[in-house]
Amino acid sequence: MKNTESFLLTAIGVMVLSCAPAVFAQDHHDEGQDRGAQSGDRARDYHFRDEDAPKLRQHYKNVERVDVSHRTALVAGAHLTGDWHRRLRPVPVAVVRELPPPPPGYVFGYLDGYCVVYDPTTLLIADVIDLANLAR
Repeated sequence: MKNTESFLLTAIGVMVLSCAPAVFAQDHHDEGQDRGAQSGDRARDYHFRDEDAPKLRQHYKNVERVDVSHRTALVAGAHLTGDWHRRLRPVPVAVVRELPPPPPGYVFGYLDGYCVVYDPTTLLIADVIDLANLAR
């Protein structure tokens, strides 16, 4: 009888331990979703000001050369997709200083005539200014 009890206790222990990673993964996944949701909430609150566009246009003088008919449309609330990482350039610190501070964790970038504020972890776009269409 003692062997049967020992076997059952061992079997129950193994089952409990085998479930622990799934439970931990679910908790960890939920925390990640919470962080992503909080990041999205902060992003919805960020907006470029009207006076930011002329400042950015002064820095990006070659924006008239952007082929607007062959670029991906970028909009606030969407995510960066495709080969964005090859074409995206950081906005210089001197220009960033003149802009409203981005939400925590977000950065500024310039891509295909757009100035964007995005989360480099989730690739969520908080706001966009289309500098190429302002030039036309």
